[in-house]
Amino acid sequence: MKALSVKQAFSIVFKLFEFTGLWLQAFGKPETTGLWYLGGAEKNGKSTFAMMLAKYLTTFGKVLYISAEEGLSKDIISAMKFAGISDQNKNFKIIDYEPWEDLDKRLESRKCAKIIFIDNATMYRDEVTKKMVSELKQKHSNKLIILICHEEKGQPDNALAVHWRKLAKIIIQAEGLKAIISGRCPGGQLNINEEKANLYWGT
Repeated sequence: MKALSVKQAFSIVFKLFEFTGLWLQAFGKPETTGLWYLGGAEKNGKSTFAMMLAKYLTTFGKVLYISAEEGLSKDIISAMKFAGISDQNKNFKIIDYEPWEDLDKRLESRKCAKIIFIDNATMYRDEVTKKMVSELKQKHSNKLIILICHEEKGQPDNALAVHWRKLAKIIIQAEGLKAIISGRCPGGQLNINEEKANLYWGT
């Protein structure tokens, strides 16, 4: 790779999500590519917030949601409905689990969405190495890939998730029906379910 001068580096134009409102306050205007991490313990709202985020991101382009753990279950469909994803939203597609090798080929397709959710790391922990995650990041550098992960005591519960979190530009923790956003962004909190979040946090 050719070395760049300071002037050349400063002249690079990055594609950004033009977030607004509460999303802008927490996320700023992040790059449209890279890796994000969304983690949390059971029943804290991970999948629900993932659907809320997915719905918002369909404003900017096509979204592919890989429901690897739950499949096309009642709970996943309920999360879609709660998030307000309607049958009129042509930018949202959902698929069941498929092996990592097949998923990698799907991402190579020019027709594939540029925004990908993988729900979740547990289903791929025995298939994917750290090297494969790094290769994925380089190979699909024109995409945003968001990995959803189970956590125990605030930490990812498998090596795949740990490595992904280290590489992630934005980290989202779901706790008590609230999403806590950090990383390369302003940071902040968004309620997943305001009533239940208020009960959990005592506000």
